[in-house]
Amino acid sequence: MPSHMTVQVRPGASAGQPRCKAGRHRLLAVAGATLLLASGLVHLYLYFNGYGPVPTIGTLFLVQFGACVLIAPAILATGGVVAPAAGALFALATLGGYLLSLTVELFGFKEVPTSYGALAGALEVATFAALSTVALSRLALDARAQGAAAAIVRRAQGTLVAGLALAAALALALELLLVSPVAGAGAAGARSTAGAATVVQLRLAHYGEVLATPGHVTLYLLSDESPGHITCNSGCLSIWPPLLLPPDRAVPRGAPGVRGRLGTVDRGNARQVTYNGFPLYTYAGDPGPAGSAGQGIASYGGTWYMVRAAAMAHSSTPVKTG
Repeated sequence: MPSHMTVQVRPGASAGQPRCKAGRHRLLAVAGATLLLASGLVHLYLYFNGYGPVPTIGTLFLVQFGACVLIAPAILATGGVVAPAAGALFALATLGGYLLSLTVELFGFKEVPTSYGALAGALEVATFAALSTVALSRLALDARAQGAAAAIVRRAQGTLVAGLALAAALALALELLLVSPVAGAGAAGARSTAGAATVVQLRLAHYGEVLATPGHVTLYLLSDESPGHITCNSGCLSIWPPLLLPPDRAVPRGAPGVRGRLGTVDRGNARQVTYNGFPLYTYAGDPGPAGSAGQGIASYGGTWYMVRAAAMAHSSTPVKTG
């Protein structure tokens, strides 16, 4: 029998399967890089639409975008473990920072739950899942090619994937618990003063007495808005949560010293509190009560200002410092 007929090679077993696995890994790497870049774009959008002036946090948003822009192409251009591992760890660190700012605080900043924050968090969970799988798969292939203990690597891979699934489930559960849209208002994280007789309070700022919630969270208005003309909708409401009147209150009440006219405007099934006709909002980027980081921010068709507590019904209402 001719020697060339003694050995038969099954392409599916020796060549096709590795190529198939390589193709799946490549698609997963592309998906992970795309998700990483999408997370960076969300942070860039938030930077230019409200979070830029927040001390440290605004800078970190830019750093996050820059890192994503650098790491994503490296994942596609290289076939090693380093780039996808770096992307996975960076996504995990970003998610950890977000959850920390939601539950405790980060660099003195306490995050207000928003739909954009939830979107970024979900992207980071998906990015970590995709890129960690790519990194571990490449590590297992390298170990097998070098004759290393591939079984140990596979066991470690299974353990890490199981831990990832648990961490992702916990992170998403936390996001769902913290980021709860107000029914019918279309605004994630909208502030309501349920149980409070006084809906609008006063606080002393550098510019004099300004309006605040009973929890001393600063209230703002958008210069482009007026009675019957509201421009803050959709994504705007994630960064500028509206002040909503509790369902058990017929009309809003103000503390002594609030001289303007309080009213409401319908927003879906909820009612937003107004002052001299201007709808009132809080700012997700304010670092806790008595913050005023939203003052003077230009976004969503106008400029955001704190509100003068002593403004009469037909007098100048916004605090303009520029």
